[in-house]
Amino acid sequence: MPTTIDNTTPLNATGRMASEKNTHGDLAVKRRHDLDALRAIAMLLGIVLHAALSFSPVPWTVKDTQQGDFYLVLFGAIHGFRMPLFFMVSGFFTAMLWRKRGLGSLIAQRAKRILLPLIIGCLTIVPAMWAVSSWVSQTPESSEGLNYFEAVAAGDVQTVRDAIESEAIAIDALDPASGASLLTVATFCGQPDVLEMLLENGADANQKNGDSATPLHVAVFMGRVESARRLLEAGANPETKDDSGKTPKDNLKVDFGTTNFIAQMYGQTLEEESLKASRGEIAKLLGMDPTSAREDLSAGPNAEALYGLLFQLPVFMHLWFLAFLCWLVLAFVGYAFLAKAVNLKRIPKWLFCSPLSLLWLVPLTMIPQHFMTPSVFGPDSSVGLLPIPSILGYYAIFFFFGAVYWDLDDEQGLLGQWWCVSLPLALLVVLPIGLEIVWGTFGFLSQDLLGSMKPLLGNFLQALFAWLMVLGSIGMFRDLLSRENRTMRYISDSSYWLYLAHLPLVILAQWFVKDLPIPAMVKFVGIIVVISAFLLLTYEYLIRYTLIGSMLNGPKSRKPPGSPV
Repeated sequence: MPTTIDNTTPLNATGRMASEKNTHGDLAVKRRHDLDALRAIAMLLGIVLHAALSFSPVPWTVKDTQQGDFYLVLFGAIHGFRMPLFFMVSGFFTAMLWRKRGLGSLIAQRAKRILLPLIIGCLTIVPAMWAVSSWVSQTPESSEGLNYFEAVAAGDVQTVRDAIESEAIAIDALDPASGASLLTVATFCGQPDVLEMLLENGADANQKNGDSATPLHVAVFMGRVESARRLLEAGANPETKDDSGKTPKDNLKVDFGTTNFIAQMYGQTLEEESLKASRGEIAKLLGMDPTSAREDLSAGPNAEALYGLLFQLPVFMHLWFLAFLCWLVLAFVGYAFLAKAVNLKRIPKWLFCSPLSLLWLVPLTMIPQHFMTPSVFGPDSSVGLLPIPSILGYYAIFFFFGAVYWDLDDEQGLLGQWWCVSLPLALLVVLPIGLEIVWGTFGFLSQDLLGSMKPLLGNFLQALFAWLMVLGSIGMFRDLLSRENRTMRYISDSSYWLYLAHLPLVILAQWFVKDLPIPAMVKFVGIIVVISAFLLLTYEYLIRYTLIGSMLNGPKSRKPPGSPV
């Protein structure tokens, strides 16, 4: 007689999914316990990744007093493949559910497990994320109770000068919340005296913020005439491009509505006529026609501004992957009709399951990767209301690779069978070279020697790393975790909840330990262990057997002590 797991999955005596007829009359497939586990690990690695950010020299809401390049390398290693792996496995299970239950059941199940949690998360977890981020960013950044970025914004020249001279803050420091430099904050908030003091003390007029924008970008955007004039005198380059490819000159064209909306988000209010006049003066400084700048300002929101509001305004935060899955499931409907018309089993397995697959997978992935931020190792995120097309296209490659792979019926385990080679190659060769090209992490390559080849090489190594890690991980987990395991199954079930709820708690934990004089590794591991343990307790006693647990993982019932699994 078959046993059950939580009354949802019929199993035979060997722990495999029992054969049963689905709506199409086909036999049910064996459960892929290895891919279940792999999907869970991809989720849980997100906790590790976010915990590492406060110890990494990158813009983040909380900056620990002890930082090191180890955590930057760890971030790059995880970020470079985690979400591609997740989407590949999601595509596999989406195709499996469709083949077993039909398109209608697939859409209904995904609406319950993905769309509904996304909506609820946007009403609960995302506001909590904003509240926590706002709270920690308003708390003191130093042990003496001073927030030097707030001092810059308030125009407190003496406090900022004393902090720089005493080395309480570096002159090239970036605000952990916004990624803005001291010079940029002074420019944005209209504090020319602070700006002058910073320049006199050696601040770089071309220092880039977290988004690669410079203080001059901000001066033009906000209409800070005196700041723009002083920055240009200090050598600011009006042709420098930010991550979106815009120069300071391009910011003359941003309409008033968009400008004022963004300004008000950070406590600044602008007047339209005053901004028109200021932009006109700055246009003269840049050698441009001031009339065109004023006309562009009055034209109302343009396509670029609308793009920013729809695609870049952070709506979903770390829940963006759920929104992406909703879009990909819609795209899967079209794929399903195509797959029915084409016998996918006739595709040669070597095209997908052998190392030769990299010959087409890597170049294909490089196409959307080309449009992403060149200063970040790994794919961009897209937290806006609509997905950025290049990022959606990037993840669609992995998602539909997984969908096709399901239909190839890889009983022999050909995909990733060379993991003993691919994983060491990815981690010990491709990753270090890729990080060196993108970030200059290790210093063994001359950035000048790379020249114009740097973007192409960086793109290639990022795509290669992602696929080596994705395919290698699949092979390793198939060899090591293909059998049913009660502990791993529990971790798989709980991982969804842990990832959805972890980020506000991680940020709080990072803030509480950031000034403690203990080794960074102790704090880093402590954050992961404490937050994971707490969320596991909430999962067991507040989520698992409730409506929320049913929404996330299907209905489950408690087992009497001593009963079979």
